[in-house]
Amino acid sequence: MEKLRLPKAVSFDNFGTIIDWEGEIAKWFEGFMQRKGYDAYPAKVVQRRWEEIQFVYIQIEYKPYFTVLQETMKLTCNEFGIPYTKQDAEEFAESMGHWQPFPDSHDALLELKKYTKITLITNTDNDIIKESVKQIGVEFDDIVTAEMAGAYKPSYKGFELSQKRLGLTAHDILHAGFGFKYDIVPGTRLGYQTAWINRQGEARPLNVWETVMTGDLKTFAQVIKLLAIEEGKA
Repeated sequence: MEKLRLPKAVSFDNFGTIIDWEGEIAKWFEGFMQRKGYDAYPAKVVQRRWEEIQFVYIQIEYKPYFTVLQETMKLTCNEFGIPYTKQDAEEFAESMGHWQPFPDSHDALLELKKYTKITLITNTDNDIIKESVKQIGVEFDDIVTAEMAGAYKPSYKGFELSQKRLGLTAHDILHAGFGFKYDIVPGTRLGYQTAWINRQGEARPLNVWETVMTGDLKTFAQVIKLLAIEEGKA
C-alpha cells in the first residue's frame, strides 16, 4: 500500500464526514413520522432506505439537490406508505442547510488548516452549502458543489473541477470522506490518497482500499499533524 504523505490540500466530503448526515436525517424523519402517526418502521430504517434511493437517483441525471431531496423523500414515503404533503417535502429539503456538524468537526478542521489547505467537494447546491458552512464555522480554501460540476459523486467531474481550481493534481491532494461509494472509490481510482472517515464503523463494502482509515476527524487531524512534524512542516 502507498505510504501516506503530507498533502498540499485535503478535499472533504461534507455531509456525513463533517456534518452529521445520518443522524440529522434520522432525526428529521423521526419528527416527521411522529407528526404523521406512523410507527411501522423505526426512523433509522427509513433514513437508510432514503439514502439508497437517493444514491441511485442522483446518478440518473443531474437535477438541483433541492429537487433531489424533495423527490427522493416522496419516493421513500411512497415505499413505506407514509402520508406526506408538498410542504413536507419542501421542509425536508430546506432543513439540509441547518443540519449540525459532528462535535469534533470544527476544531479538527482548524487544526488541519495549520498544515494544509482544506476544501470541499460536496453533493449539494451552492445555496445549501453556504448555510452548511455557517453551521461549521470554518473558512474553506475552496468549495466545489454538484451544482458547479453539473454532476454528483461518484462522478469524477467534481474531483476534476476541484483540481483545476486548486491548480493541483490528484497526487497532491488527499480526499477524505465517510461515503465509501461516493468518495473513496472514485478518489482511489483517480489517484488520490484517500482517508475513509468511518464514523459508523461500517464493514468494507467493496474490495477497494483507502490510504488511511480513522473513526473521526479529530484522529484524522492528528495523523496529518504527525506527517507535518515528520516532514519538518509543523
